[in-house]
Amino acid sequence: MMMHSEIEKAETVERYIRNQLTPAQRQEFEEHFLACDECFEKLQTTERFAAGMRDAAERGLLEAPPQPQGVNPGWFAWAFAATACLALILAGLVGWAYFGQIPRLRSELRETAAEFEKQARPQAEQEVPTEQAEANVPLVMLQASRAEERPPIVTLKPQDDRLVLWIEPGASRYRDFRLDVFSYGNHLVTSVDHLALSRYGALAATLPTKQLPAGDFRITLTGQAPPPAALAGEYHLEVRRP
Repeated sequence: MMMHSEIEKAETVERYIRNQLTPAQRQEFEEHFLACDECFEKLQTTERFAAGMRDAAERGLLEAPPQPQGVNPGWFAWAFAATACLALILAGLVGWAYFGQIPRLRSELRETAAEFEKQARPQAEQEVPTEQAEANVPLVMLQASRAEERPPIVTLKPQDDRLVLWIEPGASRYRDFRLDVFSYGNHLVTSVDHLALSRYGALAATLPTKQLPAGDFRITLTGQAPPPAALAGEYHLEVRRP
């Protein structure tokens, strides 16, 4: 086991950073500084300084500028020494920021982001509506009929939220349809755009039942695309409420 006196005398920390130790010496020193706070702190300080020096060298801050003509050599030496001191200070600051402050700031940022996500998740889960499955949705199959024929009848219960209309328009050149629902007195109740034929050759539209009070309704189906638009069918429906 290495001793402090031996480490300081042999400049083990500096040689470790410069990778000048033998594999056996390196392993012995690593076992020592992992259990020694003093040596571990000294090693970190030296590594920060070395990193700052490397950064300053890469930036060209430690290179001596060419001496201009007619300048007093003593003054130039003093100026270069001052520049070198400033470069060393900058190198130390860079090393301190890189090894000391940046990891701490990153750690704080991760903790803040984790806390924000933890607080936001329950609120987001509450705000996202959950789509519930619905059983026994009323469905009406509409067929083109004459005015004198009795329209199909559907009874909507209070718990019914939606009504499905199923229409088979037959052979048609249209790919896109529009459905308009009119109440008694020819008032537009609701519309459904961009209806497309299914593989069964049928159109399906879902209507909110709150827009359908008890009464008679006229439903028109208009072909939209390809143009020109034209009436493709007219249907009638009677809605009853218990």
